[in-house]
Parts: sequence; structure tokens; C-alpha cells
Amino acid sequence: MSIDAFGLELQQLLATPSLAGQILTAVASALQSEDPFQHLTPDTLKSLLGTAAYVLSDGIPVDLATQATERAEAALPPIHDRETADAYALRVLQAARTV
Repeated sequence: MSIDAFGLELQQLLATPSLAGQILTAVASALQSEDPFQHLTPDTLKSLLGTAAYVLSDGIPVDLATQATERAEAALPPIHDRETADAYALRVLQAARTV
């Protein structure tokens, strides 16, 4: 492999979001597309997180999937009182950039 090819592969790898970041991005997308003006509940958020983690971690080792899901869950901001799904989704996208 040439140095240029290695550099390109390295750039691509560094530009790819972590699995935890991908999970959070999927959660935010679901929040914005479901019913964005609905008040968000912890149960709804937990369900969306579980679904996103399940779909995105299909085919990878369980330990890695669990670790990524735990990192994503830990990065979730607290839900504000009567916060809409759309408003929360914006904060989730910000959190996705940090993991």
C-alpha cells in the first residue's frame, strides 16, 4: 500500500463517526421524523435508543455493541420538562459529536 493510499484510508477512518455517535444520530433522526412536536418521555427515548443500537450493531461483537450503546446512553442529555422530541433531537445531535 502506498503512503497516499494509507493517508486516504486514515482520513476516511478518522472522518467516520463512532458507533456511539451513529446510534445517537439515528435516535435524533427518529425523534425528528416520528412526531417532532410530541412531548418526549423517558420510555420513548429508551425505546428509540434500543432500536437504533440493535440495528446499527448488527453483525459486530456483542461486547463492542454493548460498550457503544452504554457510551451513547451516557452521552444523552437529560430531558427538560415538557421538551418536544424535535428540540431534544438537536441536543442529541450535539452530544453525538462528543462520543
